[in-house]
Amino acid sequence: MNVKDISNGSEIKIHASIGGHSIALMTMAVFGVSAGLLVKPMEYFGKYLQFLEPSKIEVKNKRDGRVYKFMSSTITPVKTRYGNFHLIRSEDKLEPENTRKAERFGFARMGVVSVGDNTLDLHNCIIHDISMRGLSLILDNDIKVKIGDRLNVSFRYGPMFHNYQISTVAVRYFNVQGKRAVGCSIANMNVDYITLVANKRNEKYTPLDQEPDITLNPEISQRQQIQEVEEDLASQLISERPRTGAKTITDENPFALDKLEHISDKTLRQRHKEERQAKQAREIENLLDLRDI
Repeated sequence: MNVKDISNGSEIKIHASIGGHSIALMTMAVFGVSAGLLVKPMEYFGKYLQFLEPSKIEVKNKRDGRVYKFMSSTITPVKTRYGNFHLIRSEDKLEPENTRKAERFGFARMGVVSVGDNTLDLHNCIIHDISMRGLSLILDNDIKVKIGDRLNVSFRYGPMFHNYQISTVAVRYFNVQGKRAVGCSIANMNVDYITLVANKRNEKYTPLDQEPDITLNPEISQRQQIQEVEEDLASQLISERPRTGAKTITDENPFALDKLEHISDKTLRQRHKEERQAKQAREIENLLDLRDI
């Protein structure tokens, strides 16, 4: 996956450096364009930020719920007909952090468990979470389980209280809020269990065809919006190219902090401050009116 393939509305955390000081910034993906990923604008003391040095990016992709980490090549502000945004560029291939781990889903369902071939000696348990590779159980204190033991788990779930019977193998111990728990791998992956995990995943994530998009212009499609933004970005790149024979200054950084564009619109903090001041003025005026009465 490339940076432009990150889903709309995904949360983005940027670890960067300004003047030798490390900072963390939060923003949100708008949509991907051919040059990179368009995100909501970021400001610093009333100016739009720009990072020409590589920065560490952490994204929680809205489409699959996985966390991706990569390095950006540049993060620069761009002007479009829909306002100012930031463009994140990166040549890295995005790989999810949990590529080698199956995603787990909380379950918290009562069940019973037996150890080995003694299927008549049943003990209560709580199925703590489930995944495509296994599940974890919170056990009663009276049951003895060793790593490598076969555990036969049974529980009912769903509107029709379907009975699930799963054969597992204990692989590790851990604690859940002070209670003894065991992680198990699944020995017989049956169709019922696969369907159960798939349904739990659908409950957690919005289906792709129902996922709401961040729209800059609700009157046209997102594809048209992307095309218009790419046209705006292309015109900026053309205008920044020096004329043939023109002298260029290479020892001066055009993106230095003192050269960043000032934000003409009021920041959110300024708007809130003015709203509070106006509210206080109205309250004082009301008190004065009551005093006159």
